[in-house]
Order: sequence, then structure tokens, then C-alpha cells
Amino acid sequence: MKIKFLGTSYGAPSIGRRQQSILIETDDKNAYLIDTGAPVTDVLVNEGYDISKIKSVFITHLHGDHMNGLHDLINLAEFLNARFTVYLSEQRGIDAFEAYTFMQLGQKRSARIDFKLFDEGCFYDDGTLRVRAVHNDHMEASGLPSYGFLVEADGASVYITGDLHPTLKDFPKLLCDRHTDMIVTECAHFAAAEIVGVLNKCNTEIAAFIHVMPPEKYADLKSFEAQMNFSPLYPDDNDEIKL
Repeated sequence: MKIKFLGTSYGAPSIGRRQQSILIETDDKNAYLIDTGAPVTDVLVNEGYDISKIKSVFITHLHGDHMNGLHDLINLAEFLNARFTVYLSEQRGIDAFEAYTFMQLGQKRSARIDFKLFDEGCFYDDGTLRVRAVHNDHMEASGLPSYGFLVEADGASVYITGDLHPTLKDFPKLLCDRHTDMIVTECAHFAAAEIVGVLNKCNTEIAAFIHVMPPEKYADLKSFEAQMNFSPLYPDDNDEIKL
């Protein structure tokens, strides 16, 4: 399983960093996107990436910095006759994107892009890649759902937290109970010391820090490296790692 960080910024694009999006490839034919922060479509096109490889798109929650690039991706898929399924956590999101499709194409449903609703638990398994959604409390104040994803393929596993609650009360306990090769965690809503303390209790080999705000927090994270029970990564946009 190869993981490429297309965008690693926090809630807004920052200098040298795009909004959050992660590309996962399992072989030469299958690719998946976790979140589609802008300008994910431009990035893929400029790299000459064959978007027909993309089988499915998974959105952690309906905040713009995690899905602003989805409109352009849908447009490109229509133009290139590509097909994929988009998994969203709320029906209002499906309704909104179908309304967008109607505005663009004059038809309610795209002939090529399918939208599906997901809930907590294992909701995706195509025989190559399996995805389990774990509810978190990032959007607790509004009563709306938000999720992290446990992704498994090629005998490897990665947990992508999505955005979390400022208290970290929702950090998944399953990451202490089971082994994961890597945890990709946001670091915008709590202090560096707090997330390092939580990660030290997890059964993982690598922790990758993205969605870091303010940027000065990178230095705070690095100051705790001697106390870390895992190998830290600080991915830049376009960085890749193979598990």
C-alpha cells in the first residue's frame, strides 16, 4: 500500500501546503482518495495522473477543507468518462452534490459518479482495500457526524484520524488494542504534548502529523521526539510512503 499526501494543510491552504487530501494506491490499477481538499484535481492533472485508477473517494466529514476539491474532480470525471463512487457521511452532502450535478449537466444523477452514504463500522471492502469508519466528536457542537478511517490493504493498515475533538476524548481506543502500521493524525485542535501522550499509548510503528496549526507547532512536536514510542513523520505535500 502506497500513501501519497496530496495536501497537508489545516483548515485553509497555507504557504507550500494545500488542503487535506490523501491518495492511496494498492497496485497499478487501483487508487483511492481520502478527503478531497482543494486543489486536488489540479494536482492530479499536473502530475499526469490517470484518474481512471480511482475507484472510490471517502470523505471524513462535510467541512470544506476536506471536500472543496470534489466538485472539480466530478467535473473531470465526467469529461474523461471516468467512474468512481463517493462515500459521504450525510445525506445532505449527497443531495448537495447531486444538485451541483443537476446545475452542471441538467440531470439529477451523474451517469458515472455514484454517491453512497456510510455509517460507523466496516462499510467498504472491494477485495483489495477495506475501510472501517470510526465516529469522532469533531462536530459534536453541531450534532453532525465526523469520522476517522481504518484502511487495510496489501497486509498493511493505516488509521487516518480526520479532525478530532479539542480534548482528544474521541481518539480511538482500538488503536491501543490492535496494531496499525501507521497513524495519520491531525494536529490543529490540541497541543503537541497532548497528541504525543495519546499516541504513545497506541500500538503503532509510525505517526504522521498533518493538518498542523499553527505552523510553529511542528517545532513543538519535534521537541518531544525523545519521548515518542513511535517513529514520527512530518509529511510535506507530495510526499509518499509505502507500507
